[in-house]
Amino acid sequence: MLVVIEGLDGAGKSTQVKKLKKYLESLFGTIEYIHFPRYDAPVYGGLVSRFLKGEFGNIDTVHPQLVALLFAEDRHAAAPQMKAALDEGKCVLLDRYVYSNIAYQCAKLKDSNEANNLRDWIFNTEYGPFGLPQPDLNIFLDVPIGFVESKLKSQRGGNDRQYLDGAQDIHEADIEFQKRVRDIYREQCRLDQKFIRIDCSDEYGEMLPPEEIFAKVKAEVDTAMENGTATQPCAQTGKRQI
Repeated sequence: MLVVIEGLDGAGKSTQVKKLKKYLESLFGTIEYIHFPRYDAPVYGGLVSRFLKGEFGNIDTVHPQLVALLFAEDRHAAAPQMKAALDEGKCVLLDRYVYSNIAYQCAKLKDSNEANNLRDWIFNTEYGPFGLPQPDLNIFLDVPIGFVESKLKSQRGGNDRQYLDGAQDIHEADIEFQKRVRDIYREQCRLDQKFIRIDCSDEYGEMLPPEEIFAKVKAEVDTAMENGTATQPCAQTGKRQI
């Protein structure tokens, strides 16, 4: 089973990934977890880190297709690891995947036709020549933009921030950019019925408690398992069962 969690920067995604990882381990035992981009990966991880720190300029300096290629190549290099884990019957949990590339890079383009062409190029490249496995469950955590803004203005820590070396992530510097990224994510959820949007807002438009959000995430996992749309755990043979 290949599960993906997507979301904006500062959206509380890390909290949900930790909860989901624990739940999937209760179902499958040991799972394979990968956070993209892999900042410590050879070649592309370092280049992605340098880009996000602004060493190549701001988000408008480098054409988004070239940036998309950097992120795609990082996943390309991880494809054998993911495929091997799936073939062994393991569950694979990914923090960001192909739709992150689409949302963040297409949000930089003002022309809708150019953005759509880039979207198709990313999708076809990553799942085509690069041979990435398709997700069994693909989730977008749609959180109130006010929550994202407050989080991005606060001091954020954790091991997943070490790539910045004290600098600011250029994707997080502009809340208007995050709004455009959110719009792209939502549009992709409308276009792709397999890309599931989870509304993380309460009736007043405020952020739901983490436990309530995870209940929604867990429900999607359980539904995918029950409907047979995801790989079932097979403790005895270690092989994938559909």
